[in-house]
Amino acid sequence: MKVIDKRGKKQANDWQVGDVVCFWEDVENKKYAIITHISQEDGYGLTNLGANAGTEHVLFADTPSSVIDILIDRGFHFEKVNAKLVIE
Repeated sequence: MKVIDKRGKKQANDWQVGDVVCFWEDVENKKYAIITHISQEDGYGLTNLGANAGTEHVLFADTPSSVIDILIDRGFHFEKVNAKLVIE
């Protein structure tokens, strides 16, 4: 038997629309958001998945990876969450 990896050649820093991000300044106050494509004019941003759901309008960027770069510039720690969004 042979194992074939069909997951593709993604890099650790290869962020895409739909990726869930956990980010925080204080480890006790973690936030979860999903990378979304807001509009052609605004580009990409983070949409909160917590109790205060909504768009983080201050995080608009040209690409999904640029959204993460903004988090880094603002001093946030972050990690990609192995998650799947289910809407019912």
